[in-house]
Amino acid sequence: MWIRTIALRNFRNYDSLDLELNPGFNIFVGSNAQGKTNLLEAIYVLSLSKSYRTARDTELIKHQAAQTRIEASVQRIAVLDLAVTVSEYEPKKLELNRKRTNANSFIGKLNTVLFIPDSLQLVKGSPGERRRFLDIQICQVDPIYRGSLLKYQRVVRQRNSLLKSGYNQRSLLKQLPVWDNQLVGLGSKIVLRRQEALTRLNKISRSVHTKISGGLEELSVIYQPFFQKGQNYTQLSLQEIRDIFFGLVQEKKQQEIRRGYTLVGPHRDDVAFLINGANIKRFGSQGQQRTAVLSYILAEMELMSQETGEYPVVLLDDVMSELDRKRRSFLLSVLNEKVQTILTATNLSGFEQEILKTASVFQIQSGKIF
Repeated sequence: MWIRTIALRNFRNYDSLDLELNPGFNIFVGSNAQGKTNLLEAIYVLSLSKSYRTARDTELIKHQAAQTRIEASVQRIAVLDLAVTVSEYEPKKLELNRKRTNANSFIGKLNTVLFIPDSLQLVKGSPGERRRFLDIQICQVDPIYRGSLLKYQRVVRQRNSLLKSGYNQRSLLKQLPVWDNQLVGLGSKIVLRRQEALTRLNKISRSVHTKISGGLEELSVIYQPFFQKGQNYTQLSLQEIRDIFFGLVQEKKQQEIRRGYTLVGPHRDDVAFLINGANIKRFGSQGQQRTAVLSYILAEMELMSQETGEYPVVLLDDVMSELDRKRRSFLLSVLNEKVQTILTATNLSGFEQEILKTASVFQIQSGKIF
């Protein structure tokens, strides 16, 4: 898939923009604070229906404007027209082929992989960041998982509320078994899907990492569900996951009542990155951590292609300066063969002439593109 055209109206620092894109490389060059990241953010909103930079949709609206609108024409088997409108006064509106739709039907029509400087902190960051990274990838290709995850998150919130209230009003705790069953039922499906995705991501990222490291290192990306934090995770069936989950819910119940929140479930999962068996969060060099993240992101791209039959659009926000020449060259050579890539940079010094010959290069200044 690739984006044929994109249009912005009153988005961040853009008054109005209508742009045709190259199915290969699109390089946006400009100084900081000119609108490079804003453009990638707009594409991301068309992909996931929300921003990766803010939880408040109204922050996307240009100062002193009443609403913003983002539109794109996406080439898949058929051309899809996507649009998002955010207003100060009305609910957000999502449109597919000029007809209003909901987020569940909208997400997955434009798949993206986002690589930003903060992505390089994936290994060193919090478990929540690693879970979010994984969930975004799965949600774009699996609407059933997306629905289960949203329902599970609601169950956790409502169960937490009950646990807090039940500490002082014990009669309320009679409702807990109903919420326990929903927690285990939905949570077990999430664990099973994450297990399947990470098994495949581990295989692909290991192959990519071997190429980058010249065969000197072996990367392992290990799922660490809430019930097993070691490095040797064993594949489990749905029933086995349910049995373990339900047992832990019963075991931790009194502790949960005292603390007032849910202690077990996939909202406490993690992912470990190992090189030659050592956890690189603790023992890896910065170079090893960056290579692991690069391998993982490229593996995400390959897995999405395997699951949908089409490569996603890759968004790279000022990461060229974060990678050394070897990793930068490897990344661009892989992307150049396969996908539409939209990337930003402050200059063109990190790009080989082979790339620039076929790329579309745009200059950005104060929300204007030349």
